[in-house]
Amino acid sequence: MTTKNTLDQQVLQAVENAFVVSKTDLQGVITYVNDLFCELTGFSREELLGQPHSIVRDPSVPKAVYKDMWDTIQAGKNWTGIVPNRGKGGVLYVVDTSVQPIKNEQGEIVEYISVRRVINDLMQEFDAVEFAKEQFDEYYD
Repeated sequence: MTTKNTLDQQVLQAVENAFVVSKTDLQGVITYVNDLFCELTGFSREELLGQPHSIVRDPSVPKAVYKDMWDTIQAGKNWTGIVPNRGKGGVLYVVDTSVQPIKNEQGEIVEYISVRRVINDLMQEFDAVEFAKEQFDEYYD
């Protein structure tokens, strides 16, 4: 029989293996990155920790997108969006992103966590994605 602790560890391991994960302090300074984040961006963990998360920001993204994200997460809500980022040497990757606040026991925001799925492969299949969206959007309203 699987214990809750074992199951929690299995879920965490699955997330670590499948998603690009990072955490920042309240100012957006990186405090944690998983191995997949390093592999994707080409930066070492040492190069990322202590740096502003904007180190991977693609300059084509309007500042209004990031303002909306910050306003949302500082208000204690989850923010989602699809954004391009740049890794070391300018490597472009596109991610479906969810950023959410982490709160302490008093309900105060103490840090932020971002979980992303790389969707470069979906961008190449744009027609198939649009078809699926047209067919199934009504189920998600």
